Amino acid sequence: MRDGIVIETASMIQSRAVTYIEKSFFRLLSATALMILAFAAHAAAQPSGGKTSDTKPTTTTKSPPPKTPPAKTAPKVTTKSTSGPPASIDGKWWTSGNDFGTSEVVFTQNASSVSGVIHYADGRTGSLNGTMSGKRLQHTWTNSSGESGAGWLELSWNNFLGGPWHNQRVRDGSWTLMRIEGKWCFGGSRSRIRTVTHNARGEVLSITEDGTRDSGRLDGPWIFLDDETASIKGEMDFRANRVNWSSGFFWTWCGRN
Repeated sequence: MRDGIVIETASMIQSRAVTYIEKSFFRLLSATALMILAFAAHAAAQPSGGKTSDTKPTTTTKSPPPKTPPAKTAPKVTTKSTSGPPASIDGKWWTSGNDFGTSEVVFTQNASSVSGVIHYADGRTGSLNGTMSGKRLQHTWTNSSGESGAGWLELSWNNFLGGPWHNQRVRDGSWTLMRIEGKWCFGGSRSRIRTVTHNARGEVLSITEDGTRDSGRLDGPWIFLDDETASIKGEMDFRANRVNWSSGFFWTWCGRN
């Protein structure tokens, strides 16, 4: 019986040991499972992208550099050039108006050097000297009355000169001249040329291609041709280099010679 008791006791001890090991093993499995579940829950709680904060990130935006306004440039000022080779004003010109006095001027030009003889309608005479630069004549003049002055004349068109003058008596005088003496083509035809001349009193003579002589007169900027029955009036069109007559026909400028 003693041996039986001993055997039973050993068996019981062995059984208890197994039971203890199993319990310990199950406890270890349970602890491991709890750790795995806790780790999985923690990972699921993380926001996507690995960020741990739901605060909106602060973004720095660069302001575009201030626009620099384009530099202001001064407006271009166009001035009429008076340079270049000197234009030719040789020949006789008629003072067509303004305050210089009724007269004719005969210019003689040598390159840029210009001299002139002035014949007034009232019989006075005068002289002019100047320099031509491009189309502008800078000049001084004197006359037989003891008057003198200075100014400039510009060749705006082939048959028109004009510009200011001044002296001790006149501060803002004006002088315009037009070229009448020369050859004019009736209706623009070079086979029908009128040769025209005039004097200081404005008396005009026109000679046709067949030798017919027509007389007339100058009155300021207008030309009048007279015949036995009527008088016709001509008006200068300087831009077109022509004379338009009240009768409907016209002359065009054909040159001095």
